[in-house]
Amino acid sequence: MNIKAIAEKISLEWEEALEYYGGDISLLKDKLASFKTDTDFDSLKNAVEKEDDEAVKKGAHKIRKVSEKVGLVTLAKLAGELENTKGLRSTAIFLDLENEYKKTVKALEEN
Repeated sequence: MNIKAIAEKISLEWEEALEYYGGDISLLKDKLASFKTDTDFDSLKNAVEKEDDEAVKKGAHKIRKVSEKVGLVTLAKLAGELENTKGLRSTAIFLDLENEYKKTVKALEEN
């Protein structure tokens, strides 16, 4: 996995993330490799479709925390917005989050 190449495709602050893991590049790579599994995006999507505000908040929180720990700043920001929003506005934020999530997963899977 080439973290610098991934960072060029998405909003990945890899140097900050690397610092979080004490400079252990292999640990950061492991966390990025398990990102899709760790975030459980499908549960969030299901919660949005069911308009379950509490489950949306919980799912968005999980994505925000995982994203922060691996330096995915845009994704973390969008998840944070969704975590603190209810009703119709949350649908628009979710769509932005979903687009960024798909872009992130694609970049991670390609490398």
